[in-house]
Amino acid sequence: MQTRSIWERMMQIDRRILYAILAVNIIAALMARVAIEPDIPPPVKRFYDTIEALQPGDMVMVSSTWSAGTLAENQPQFEAVLKHLMRKRVRFTIISFAPPARDISHRLARRLTEDFGYVEGKDWAHFGYAPDIIIAVKGMSEDIVQAIRQDVRRVPIAELEVMKGVKSLKDYKLVVDVTPSDTLTYWISYRPPNLKILYCPTSVMAAEAYTFLDSGQILGMITGAKGAYEYERLLGIVGLGTRFINAIQFSHVLIIVFILLGNFAMFMQRRTSAS
Repeated sequence: MQTRSIWERMMQIDRRILYAILAVNIIAALMARVAIEPDIPPPVKRFYDTIEALQPGDMVMVSSTWSAGTLAENQPQFEAVLKHLMRKRVRFTIISFAPPARDISHRLARRLTEDFGYVEGKDWAHFGYAPDIIIAVKGMSEDIVQAIRQDVRRVPIAELEVMKGVKSLKDYKLVVDVTPSDTLTYWISYRPPNLKILYCPTSVMAAEAYTFLDSGQILGMITGAKGAYEYERLLGIVGLGTRFINAIQFSHVLIIVFILLGNFAMFMQRRTSAS
């Protein structure tokens, strides 16, 4: 029986073995708490600086309109933003314009706020799902109690301690829009003029926002998981953004290694056959 060369054996490796190696690589990267220092782009730095300028007790609206389909990009953004807001000890409310987003964002917010000692109803609230963003934003700009009426727990808005002294969006300092869809244009169009906007899109939506960045209609932007990773570096934390980017980067390196080894093995096999 003819003995196969090492190059022939490499060329005949079962692809399932390669997938298994890739899976182990991804799992190890997700568990690792290492972070490579990135170059921070200006939109991310302005995003960070805008929240950093807030004072304790200021009000912020977080528009969370994402679901499981964009979890890998929007969840790291959402979690990093809430951590920054709680670090600054500001009050915040959350609203969703897609049905699945309500339950996902409420569940994540409850978990995160417990770690920071924030109490729902006192320090933050979730307004639940609003079916029409135009009506909701215009209504909240005039009278938030009449527009929303009750939070996700069915507690009347007027009875929430977090809403003390807040009558409309005019009393908010900032809105952070975390979304894979085109909700940004509605916030720009119908918000009160004094309300600043920060944007957290998925990667495919980011290109459309640079016009608004240049015009100053939005003050900062973090793009997808990469933007969340850059934002986490400014916050000095290792969150989902860092772990997801680690998995992506290490997987890319591993795939390049596979390609190089495969091409080298094919070259050596042909050279051996020809000699």
